[in-house]
Amino acid sequence: MQIKRRGVELRLVVNGDRGKAQKADPALLKAIARAHRWFDDLVTGRVASMAEIGKREGLPKNYVSWLIRLAFLAPEIVEAIIQGNHPPDLTAQTLITRRADLPLQWQAQKTALQF
Repeated sequence: MQIKRRGVELRLVVNGDRGKAQKADPALLKAIARAHRWFDDLVTGRVASMAEIGKREGLPKNYVSWLIRLAFLAPEIVEAIIQGNHPPDLTAQTLITRRADLPLQWQAQKTALQF
């Protein structure tokens, strides 16, 4: 057993509990979806800059630039997040603030992706 911190909450992680389906993190899913939408807005020319996205969304430009990086996560990582098979301490906040050390390559073991 381990206690993992997820932002302000603590989660008890039981090592033998990997076979059970986990719940997807809605905040993380929303952040990834926003990043993809914003990147698509930039690529298609619907907006001219991240500052314009920030103004439209009522957010600081630096937050937009941090969040938009999530559009470049590997498909395997995004799929694991969608299925809820990601480490419990991998949150939107850790990804945005760069406190998550993502490996260059993820290794799949059964249904869960491990660091």
